[in-house]
Amino acid sequence: MENIAIDTCSLHQVLDIREPDLCPYHDRSANVCRASLSSIRIDGNRCAGYCSCDNFDNCALFLAKTLRRR
Repeated sequence: MENIAIDTCSLHQVLDIREPDLCPYHDRSANVCRASLSSIRIDGNRCAGYCSCDNFDNCALFLAKTLRRR
């Protein structure tokens, strides 16, 4: 049986799902992180681990943005 890995970033983008648990700095249309100073592109592993779940507050980019705002 073949294993199929689902990229949750792409899935949310295709389905246009709006969930409150998604990172507020993740720009799904461009797949970039607006929390970073350079708006870096997000790879699938980072997106699945942080951006597309309620674990985004453990992301180093999110924490750095939060500290810069203070």
